[in-house]
Amino acid sequence: MVDFTDSLLPGPGSDGAEILKRERGQSTIRVKELSKHLFSHNGFLERQQRVLSIIEAEPLCSKTNQMNLSRPDRFHLGLARAKLTKRLSDKHGWDLEDNKMAEYLIDEMLPYHLHPNLFLTTMREQGSEEQKAYWLPRIEKYEIIGAYAQVHKTELGHGSNVRGLELEAKWDPRASEFVLHSPTLTASKWWNGALGRTANHAIVVAQLLLPQEGSTTTYSSYGPHPFVVQVRDMKTHLPLPGIVVGDIGAKFGYACMDNGYMLFDHFRIPHSAFLSRYSKVDPSTGAFSQPENSTVVYGTMTFVRSNIAMHARLILARAVTVAVRYTSIRRQFRDRDVDQNIGQEIPVLDYPTVQIRILPLLATTFALHYGAKAMGELYFRTREQVNVGDFAALADLHSTSSGLKSLCTGLAADGIETCRRALGGHGYGGGSGLVQLSHDYLAKPTVEGDNWMITQQVAAYLIKKMASAVKLPDSAASDDTDANLKAFIKARENPRTTVEYLDILNDDYAIVLAFRTRAASLVRTSWHHLVMN
Repeated sequence: MVDFTDSLLPGPGSDGAEILKRERGQSTIRVKELSKHLFSHNGFLERQQRVLSIIEAEPLCSKTNQMNLSRPDRFHLGLARAKLTKRLSDKHGWDLEDNKMAEYLIDEMLPYHLHPNLFLTTMREQGSEEQKAYWLPRIEKYEIIGAYAQVHKTELGHGSNVRGLELEAKWDPRASEFVLHSPTLTASKWWNGALGRTANHAIVVAQLLLPQEGSTTTYSSYGPHPFVVQVRDMKTHLPLPGIVVGDIGAKFGYACMDNGYMLFDHFRIPHSAFLSRYSKVDPSTGAFSQPENSTVVYGTMTFVRSNIAMHARLILARAVTVAVRYTSIRRQFRDRDVDQNIGQEIPVLDYPTVQIRILPLLATTFALHYGAKAMGELYFRTREQVNVGDFAALADLHSTSSGLKSLCTGLAADGIETCRRALGGHGYGGGSGLVQLSHDYLAKPTVEGDNWMITQQVAAYLIKKMASAVKLPDSAASDDTDANLKAFIKARENPRTTVEYLDILNDDYAIVLAFRTRAASLVRTSWHHLVMN
């Protein structure tokens, strides 16, 4: 309906496009060079433009009305977008990075998200060569759709306490099968993405129970292990007999994702369902072969935490971009020292109380960017070592990914809220772009390990490393953390060591050295406090 408001224009001095153009013209930053520096890796900018031009041409990807939809309609929209993305991927020959870019630009946690990112990754990292040969082609072609019923998104009664999982996987030597059973209500698999409606297969983690020698009724637990399980009929999509599965309902965010629950009633799966790259159960004797390093079974969890840490920079950068642009355009009050009749209102960003909230977050996005880059390099370097049987750096990778996941998601989640408040009343509206961003991202500080809990794990790991370094200061360093702690101890205990002046204002590397020394000092203080008490 046309009315007089169609011809109205912003008030004097309120033209947003002109204001931003003027603000950018006053900057000395070479934007193109900076963008190239930040995003030149793996052709990020070129990929973004190429995929964006395709996505923008699809009406289904328009975000105009999606916040007004009910949750069932949002799920159906998300599923339609997921299918569209797959068709576009096939049409244009997209690789995995192209697909990730498409989902990032669509800006939804789509129902297929976990299939290539976690279901596929778990099979690739935990499956034997025979299992990968059978499953990977089917997964990559989307002949099956997988969910991730793994580790920290696990059961109604247990999350971060992985060893407390209640779902049982009993070995039946007579049938050479495993029997999955949920003995309690709290053994319900819970929160598993795509499990509620979409997936027909899942990676399921259960307590491995094997008969004690000479007994058919007494079992011993060998800890949690992953299995690949078909959960729905491939023709009817109904749950298989012995499985109860469904959607957990409304959530704070992720309206398009069908997070689900699942219980098993003495459900039988073949011996081949046990992912056996590192651990094995002999089908003839039931004997268990342990992995050389027990932490390899958490490979997917480390992958997820690493990716969450790396993703935080993009999320916070988006919120900061909205906040900086809005507060540059928004005007409030005239300068008290200028004639109130002639002075223009002041941009909100010019107020120090706004700057001290927004500008540190702008700097934080750069810190997260470089931290994410280092995290990615560490992850892929360590995985290459693991693939050739070298597990030396695995514990350090696990600790680093856990610490960064906690730090980065905390900074990003809190930063989004700070940006929203800086927008004043308009930050509460859907048009700000921050409502869905905030609601969806609020899962990250608790998903894949609650931040408070995994931070304590990192602290315990560092104190253990310090104890080892104090005991054997002259032994060869096993990793970068070990090397830093031993160097700190030697420097501290040598009375002839001169205090190094660190010119942190002019030397970038000096900043790194300062943080490295400070970190080692804090670890030693914590270790010493623990020993003395």
